[in-house]
Amino acid sequence: MTEITELLRAQEGSQTPDLGPVFQQLYSDLKRIALARVGQLASTNSLGATELVNEAFIKLAGAEKLSLENRRHFFTCAALAMRQILVDQARLAQADKRNAGLQQVTLGDGEVQASAAGLSDLDLALDDLERIDPELRRLVELRYFAGLSLPAIAELRSVSARTVSRDWERARAFLKVRLSADGL
Repeated sequence: MTEITELLRAQEGSQTPDLGPVFQQLYSDLKRIALARVGQLASTNSLGATELVNEAFIKLAGAEKLSLENRRHFFTCAALAMRQILVDQARLAQADKRNAGLQQVTLGDGEVQASAAGLSDLDLALDDLERIDPELRRLVELRYFAGLSLPAIAELRSVSARTVSRDWERARAFLKVRLSADGL
């Protein structure tokens, strides 16, 4: 059992788990992930990488009945928290510009660009993907919002890199159709 898993298991059953030691151990990884996500967003994003990591910590630490099992589960939850924070930020920016034009999100090989409107569209598309295949949604969150490489995701999911690559292609194909003008 890894050190992160041991720290998480020590929190089991606690009403208010102390995620501080886990965040402290993984802070550099989370900061690197946040830097990548914040750097890819349109200039309308006012959150910096440090603020995104801190907001994710607050969100996870304040979650009711949060029971994290291992490193994979932690990164999945952290990616979801970052997604929610960035989408909320994008929605606020969109609300300020009611007549802003929608821009398509490009789902290239790890090179994802999104405006505030595109991030909101991506969030809705991920909700649709969740209904079809929750694992694919989690894969997109780990790849896009957590910035993990396909081999890293394969290791976290305990599957082959080829399986993750095929799943990534399926998720990208779905999202490209869903986010295209014809797919909405």
